[in-house]
Amino acid sequence: MKSSALTMSIVCWTGRVLALGLFLFWGAFFVEHLQQWFLHPVNGFPPVWVWLGQLAHLAILIGLMGLWRWPVTGSILTILGALSFFGGLAVSEAIAGKRYHLFLAFLAVTIIPALLTLACWFARTHAMTNAKTPLA
Repeated sequence: MKSSALTMSIVCWTGRVLALGLFLFWGAFFVEHLQQWFLHPVNGFPPVWVWLGQLAHLAILIGLMGLWRWPVTGSILTILGALSFFGGLAVSEAIAGKRYHLFLAFLAVTIIPALLTLACWFARTHAMTNAKTPLA
């Protein structure tokens, strides 16, 4: 019984630590792109696809930090933001005949903390449900 609790704790903390690391990593890109497109625009305001990309990127960042406090909401936001951001980039690269698989790898890495956090939440919820169920 104790080994499963230890395993669950390791899974939960691994998801959180990965989320923090990815928040810092993708956050640096977000700030750089924010400066490039919005604070110091070369040719006026950016096109609509840039606004949508930044919004999806922001959703990833909010989700990665949110999953610490709200595991389900933060995880779902991270997954949806990553699908929107990296999925859109992968499609545009595939149409251009370039390296779309790179963006699919970024998608996979970005959603790992969300999947670990969801697994942890599900296991805890399932354990609480089983503990409340009386034995026949």
